[in-house]
Amino acid sequence: MVTTRKKRVAMTEKLKKDVFMACVVRVSREILPYGSFKAVGETHKIHPRTVANLWYSTLKQIPGYQPNTPLDPVSLLANVPETAFTTKFENSGRNPKHDRDMLLQEIKIIDPTARRTIRSLAGAVGIPVMTIWRMKQSKKLKVHTMALKPKLNDDHRLNRLFHCIAKIDKNTINSVAEMTFKSMYNEIHIDEKWFFLVRDGLRCIVTQDEPPPKAISVSHKSHITKVMFLSALARPRFNHTTRQEFDGLIGIYPVGEIDMYVRASHGHQPGDLKWCNVNMDRDLYRDMLFNFVLPDVKKKMPIDNNIILQQDGAKAHLPDDDPLFAAKVTELFGDPTAVKLYTQPAQSPDLNVNDLGFFNSLQSRYYQTAPKDGLELIEMVEETYKNYPAKKLNRIWLTLQSVMNQVINQRGDNDYTIPHMKKKVLERQNQLPLSLDVTAEASTYPLDILVD
Repeated sequence: MVTTRKKRVAMTEKLKKDVFMACVVRVSREILPYGSFKAVGETHKIHPRTVANLWYSTLKQIPGYQPNTPLDPVSLLANVPETAFTTKFENSGRNPKHDRDMLLQEIKIIDPTARRTIRSLAGAVGIPVMTIWRMKQSKKLKVHTMALKPKLNDDHRLNRLFHCIAKIDKNTINSVAEMTFKSMYNEIHIDEKWFFLVRDGLRCIVTQDEPPPKAISVSHKSHITKVMFLSALARPRFNHTTRQEFDGLIGIYPVGEIDMYVRASHGHQPGDLKWCNVNMDRDLYRDMLFNFVLPDVKKKMPIDNNIILQQDGAKAHLPDDDPLFAAKVTELFGDPTAVKLYTQPAQSPDLNVNDLGFFNSLQSRYYQTAPKDGLELIEMVEETYKNYPAKKLNRIWLTLQSVMNQVINQRGDNDYTIPHMKKKVLERQNQLPLSLDVTAEASTYPLDILVD
């Protein structure tokens, strides 16, 4: 005959109080009658010995209590301390063989290259792998991903610092309140990005008895179908002219052309359409700005003057004073200064909202689709871009201001960690700020000269 072991009941603080109160209620003639432990145990589904242990251990914690003395229910309830029912599950079990504090100190002096995995760290310290795993589960250790960042020289740091200081709202420099950044409502950030048809290491969740999906086969990793896109983003806001919300999505444009297959293959027939990538050069970049970006800026942007088109310093990009660009802006907007080109500091992808977070976020959403060729890839990327939430894009712009605070704190360096400010929580509470307060480190610079 197979017997099943009863599940152990967790003695929580509330259960301890209830059990003790049930015993106190049964006190009669200044004693606890015989059979009370069994009756209380049956009521709360615990063993009578557990009730007895709790009863006697609680009585010992009451000030002035002496064993074998008459019991007064009123006095018991009045004098029992609050700490008598405290439950500390972390103190249960046997003592660890290795002192945790000493292990943490030993781990700190080990080179980070020897801490890549749990196994390598355990070998460097000379302790079992399971000990390191338990310390990680108890939050004493955490995994940190070391990202590659652009290498900076002194000129790079200085230009990054000046760039961030120039984003401070000059109307708040000498005010009584805190200095804040500009709203950046007149800025448009543009950048290019490759999107691949598939990528190595895709993950999916399968059931226990389900076979894994068929592996994706490619002739070589360098031959995976990919398409370059040019993205243009502004900050979302309410458009008072149209009385509608502006989502900040100026447009995303594939770089290349549509062609036709000449020969038949297992996947296509002669005459079927295909996408061909084209190298981005200055002439193509200028044509895309003139034929796609600037017309969409005029059509979608809530303002039509003092617009800054921020780009990185790629060789194919236009100089800030390009005369053909000024002529095209004059043709579309009637004023050559309505839209100005601005090249962001070198080695600074973290100062562009596309590289800062938008491309990664868009790519994670795009990989939830399953395109089969370049044309489907373009269609799905454009659809994902179109449906991108405006609130999420606005949070990325606020993250950019948080990054600029860190750049000022680090005097232009990129060795920083972006602080969490719980933007989603503030958004639900309608307390998300329009612009962040500027770090106090900025006051050490001549802001009246540096802020334009």
